[in-house]
Amino acid sequence: MDKINAFVFDAYGTLFNINSLDERLAHYFGKQAEAISTTWRRKQLEYTWLRALMQRYAPFSQVTQDALTYSCQLAKVKLTDEIRMDLLHRYGVLKAYPDVPGVLQQLSQTHRLTILSNADPSFLEQAVENNQLNSYLEAVLSADTLQTFKTAPQVYQLAVDTLQLPPEQIAFVTSNPWDVAGAKSFGLITVWINRGNIPEQLGFSADHEIAGLKELQRTLISST
Repeated sequence: MDKINAFVFDAYGTLFNINSLDERLAHYFGKQAEAISTTWRRKQLEYTWLRALMQRYAPFSQVTQDALTYSCQLAKVKLTDEIRMDLLHRYGVLKAYPDVPGVLQQLSQTHRLTILSNADPSFLEQAVENNQLNSYLEAVLSADTLQTFKTAPQVYQLAVDTLQLPPEQIAFVTSNPWDVAGAKSFGLITVWINRGNIPEQLGFSADHEIAGLKELQRTLISST
């Protein structure tokens, strides 16, 4: 990774811990929370991919609400407006993983850093501000700008255009295997934070696999 000049990070599940949402789901739905959570996240992704394929864009916040509605209907539980808005609000106040501030602070001294996410700009800006990450990031990029979602190649191109660097000088860091495949297919160097998943079988494997963000620094040093 000695040629890397910039790191581009996915947001949810990579920098920001979405597990706190499970606590709220348990608060509202008790024993059915785990099933609702699993379906919600699966449908959230499916709806972004379907909308991108159909060219029927809706913001990530709307996709998230629609996926939650589906999940509650499947579980046959009542989803009130109050619960819906509370869970949606949580996306803006998610806590960063404990190692994130320190790693970004150190990396920012030697590399350019940005976020690239499907999420609404307002969600991202709030999460970045709440976790005091602003000073480490050159830009916070949202697929909303392009009215589509990852893994569309033009979303990854947004990072290239913003940074004005060739793809081979940009490392894309994500915990999502499907995002690894999309970024690698596009031509970015890929770093997969494996939080217990398995790789997608799409013919595009991560260039580097790590267990946590702290390992990113060791990987960078050992590769130079």
